[in-house]
Formats: sequence, structure tokens, C-alpha cells
Amino acid sequence: MQVVRDYTDQDLVAALKDERKTDDAIRFIYRQYYGLLENYVINNSGSADDAADMIQETILAFIEIIHKDAYRGEASVKSFLYTITRNLWLSELRKRSSADTRNKNFETAKDQVEDGMVQHLITREYYQQIQDLFEKLGDKCKQLLMLVYYEDLPMKDIVAQMPDYQNEQVLRNKKYKCMKQLEQLINENKDLKTQFKNALKNAR
Repeated sequence: MQVVRDYTDQDLVAALKDERKTDDAIRFIYRQYYGLLENYVINNSGSADDAADMIQETILAFIEIIHKDAYRGEASVKSFLYTITRNLWLSELRKRSSADTRNKNFETAKDQVEDGMVQHLITREYYQQIQDLFEKLGDKCKQLLMLVYYEDLPMKDIVAQMPDYQNEQVLRNKKYKCMKQLEQLINENKDLKTQFKNALKNAR
């Protein structure tokens, strides 16, 4: 087992500038500060894997700062590494939040188009034809679309009634596939195809 020596902050900076000593200095950083940095990430909505990624990025950033002589020693290495990890993780959280918002907006817009389309088709004139199409989709799709469009239930309530689907996102994915099947069947019916196009225009 390789013994990792202890470093003062000054010695650590010097070691990171020396290619012969860099590996040992990095091992020291992992041994000395990994727990501290990992706890920060995990305690701020991260996972152990997130922490591992952030710590690796932190060390790479620290080495780059050292090689540019940008570390002046005003703060301890411990505080400096903590600050780098915090800044990297907060930046990552902002990216994830932005991505989540975009995905939610997309799902909402997609649902609005689909809902408007089906509701437009569910009229007295086309009701029976739509019912017949639902039958052709299979039991799962029929049940799901009936709960969505005829009983007007929210996804969280439908999950409780359809335990084969683990969560709302899985159910939304299934609904999307069912809607694609329904669209294909409608395209095979000239009258309904015209209504389908009108429904899309109205839904938008």
C-alpha cells in the first residue's frame, strides 16, 4: 500500500507544479478533502456520483489555477477547494433547473396540442368512430385515453389506477405512443383525417 505524505498548503502548491510529485499531491487532496467536498454536494441536492464528478473538476481547476500562478495563498487550500466545488455545483444546479424547465414547458405544450385535438374530435358526430378507434388501440391505450379524455383525470390519479406504470413520466410516454397509434388510425380514415387536421389547427 502506497503511503501518502502530508503536505502544508505551501508544499502542496509546490508539488502540484512539479510533474514528479503531482500524482502524490492529488492523492493527498483526495484523502484530505474528499469527504468535505462530497458532503457539500450531497447536502445540496446532489448524489455521490455528482460529488465524484465535481471533485474531479475541482482538482483539475485547482491544478490549472496553480500552473497559472493565480493562487496567492490568501485563503487556505481547504477553503479554496471548497469555494471551487461550491461554484461548480451551483452552476451545474442552474443548468439542470433550466433544462427541467424547458422539458416541463415542452411536455405542457405537447399535452395541450394533444388534448385540444382529441377534445375537438369527441363530438356527437364522431364519438362512435373515436370509440371504435380506441378499441383498436388495445386495452392499455384504450384505458389510458379514456381516463384522460373522457374522465378528465390528472396524471397523478391515473397512475394510481394503472399500477403497471411507475410514475407520471412513464405514463406520459405511454400516452404519447398511444396518441401516435391513434393518429395513424385516423390517417386511414378520410373524414376523420380532415377533422384531425382541423383539430391540430384549433389546438395550436
